[in-house]
Amino acid sequence: MPPDQSKTSPGSNGSGNDNTFAYANIRNVFLKRFPELWERIEATFGSYYDLKSEIPGAYPLFEDILQERVIELLKSGAADDSLRRIFSFYEEMAGSQDEDVVTLLWMSIIEPLVYEKELIAEAWKYMGEKTKDMAREIARLRGWEANVPSAPEPPSGEGNR
Repeated sequence: MPPDQSKTSPGSNGSGNDNTFAYANIRNVFLKRFPELWERIEATFGSYYDLKSEIPGAYPLFEDILQERVIELLKSGAADDSLRRIFSFYEEMAGSQDEDVVTLLWMSIIEPLVYEKELIAEAWKYMGEKTKDMAREIARLRGWEANVPSAPEPPSGEGNR
């Protein structure tokens, strides 16, 4: 789990009244950002939920729907635009001030990717700095450093050498 476990207000993400990336709202944000996944939600959860009046919790949505879709896309090598959109969403989640959103991302998405060297290598090109930092931290804590791509050397003449 993320190292800083201090609690924050569930409605706050540190940016005034915008609570888009608060845990209480993350399911709704997921559904608005990825309406194309509704059929998967119906197929996966339709027999357990009356989806007209209730939806599964954040962890089942992220683990059973979004994580599965990302793994499919990464393994197929296709749908760059979809992957860019999804990883942009992850980057926003990683920047949330709501620790529960960050923990959801950590446990449901990034940790499973880091566990599989081939997946994290493919995902790396879509990841932003916050999600890469999270992946590095997970790898360090789990002893999976070899799974995470190494940072490329800056071209000669650039950087602070």
